[in-house]
Amino acid sequence: MVIVVGAGATGLGIAWDLVLRGIRVTVIEQGEVGSGTSGRFHGLLHSGARYAVTDPVAAEDCWHENQVLKRIAAAAIDDTGGYFVQTHESDEAYRIRWEQGMRQMGIPYRAEALGTLSRATGESLAAFRAFYVPDAVLEGFRLLQLLQQNIRLLGGDVLVHTRLAGVNTHGGTVRGVLVEGPDGQREMAADVLINAAGPWAQNVSALIGDKLSLQLSYGLMLIFAQRRIKTVVNRLREPGDGDIIVPHREVAILGTTDIAVDEPDAPQPPIDDVIKLWQLGKDMVPGIENWRVLRAFTGVRPLYAGTANTSDPRQVSRDFKVIDHKTRQGPEGAFSVVGGKWTTFRLMAEHCVDDVCRYLGAYTPCRTDRVPLRPPQPDLHQPISPEPGDQTIYCECESVKGHQLQAMDGSLDNWRTGTWFSMGPCQGTVCAHRAVTLYCQKNPGEDYASQLRHFRHEREKGMQAAALGINARQWALQKAVRFQTLGESWDEPKGVADIATRPEKDSEEEYRT
Repeated sequence: MVIVVGAGATGLGIAWDLVLRGIRVTVIEQGEVGSGTSGRFHGLLHSGARYAVTDPVAAEDCWHENQVLKRIAAAAIDDTGGYFVQTHESDEAYRIRWEQGMRQMGIPYRAEALGTLSRATGESLAAFRAFYVPDAVLEGFRLLQLLQQNIRLLGGDVLVHTRLAGVNTHGGTVRGVLVEGPDGQREMAADVLINAAGPWAQNVSALIGDKLSLQLSYGLMLIFAQRRIKTVVNRLREPGDGDIIVPHREVAILGTTDIAVDEPDAPQPPIDDVIKLWQLGKDMVPGIENWRVLRAFTGVRPLYAGTANTSDPRQVSRDFKVIDHKTRQGPEGAFSVVGGKWTTFRLMAEHCVDDVCRYLGAYTPCRTDRVPLRPPQPDLHQPISPEPGDQTIYCECESVKGHQLQAMDGSLDNWRTGTWFSMGPCQGTVCAHRAVTLYCQKNPGEDYASQLRHFRHEREKGMQAAALGINARQWALQKAVRFQTLGESWDEPKGVADIATRPEKDSEEEYRT
């Protein structure tokens, strides 16, 4: 039995590889599937072009995996293509190095006539030169669900809301783990423990007895209410802040920043950084300041710098490393996977499982680059033709129907990421009540008020960070609908500020005034 800690892309990718090789596996996850870094990224399936100058190893890996994932996970990829735009003549030296790197690594690209660029991208761009590259959009939640479904279909297990509490060893070898879940503590036998906990990997490695040192950094992203842009757009320069826009379903995402942090939990987006990022977006897309921002969010990158230490996370490679703890000071049978990109999760898993198989003396070749990920049940993200079941539209923004929600298992958060209800322009202002009611009907033990409160808190964290100008009025409208029209109780969750551009209010009456 292999225990994998972490149900993000890397952990689920490892579990999928293991079950395809006939090895029993259980994944344990302290939150929901994808509740860490894997659920908090801009959605880019890298072609490798972003790292063609600064990080050639990561660039080559990304280009290889870009092609693999388009074959095996087409249902979770929007093959939009992408453009790198040179916005200033001062970036000419970098452009020359970039083209050299692209040719050396064999990543295809072509110069784009500026006269056709706005038609291709959907928006007028501030472009001095432009180049087409094979970037694409990776729908992370959909791919995570495909992985989880395929793992379970082949006999693996994924346990959510379950955390690692201890590691049992005997004679310097892993023998089992102690986990804490909804039913309390229990021991699980294990021949191998794999730490794929992302930014929490250093905490897990401490339980193993061989603590790793990670370079953590967070990226800030803004979600715009409409898909104003058709393709990925990157700024052609040394990777920096605010230099990528990714169309994602019916929205567009502007990213990102790279700020060193000490804690693995994603921080609340600072409003000053939101303003700065939004302004940087104008360098590529003039007029972006008039787009409506739905929300802001952050994600923490688990970078691995080895023994090096730098205050600038952008100087740390996006490459990955598999660590066999027996080669350090840890027990046999313990492995960690650190660093890497969403795009390279399958390759990271392959390298890790190769090492695990050699350790177990049961080596079989990897097949994840050839076996397609297929949904064993109807894909809830795709338009549904008329069929028996509740055809009532519960979420107008995303056209989510009752039978789509009823088909979902797990928590209300799982319902949200599985169908995208409440993730459109109104951010669940009205559909929250409908969905929570349906959720509590399906799960009689759940409390309606606490589920609604948790849901509102999750949505408000991102909305209040972007409550600027016209967005502040939208925020105020949602408050008015909730507390006056729908009669919700005034019990703001601790730590959630009121409209970012106004003083915090102490009561409902003060807010109305």
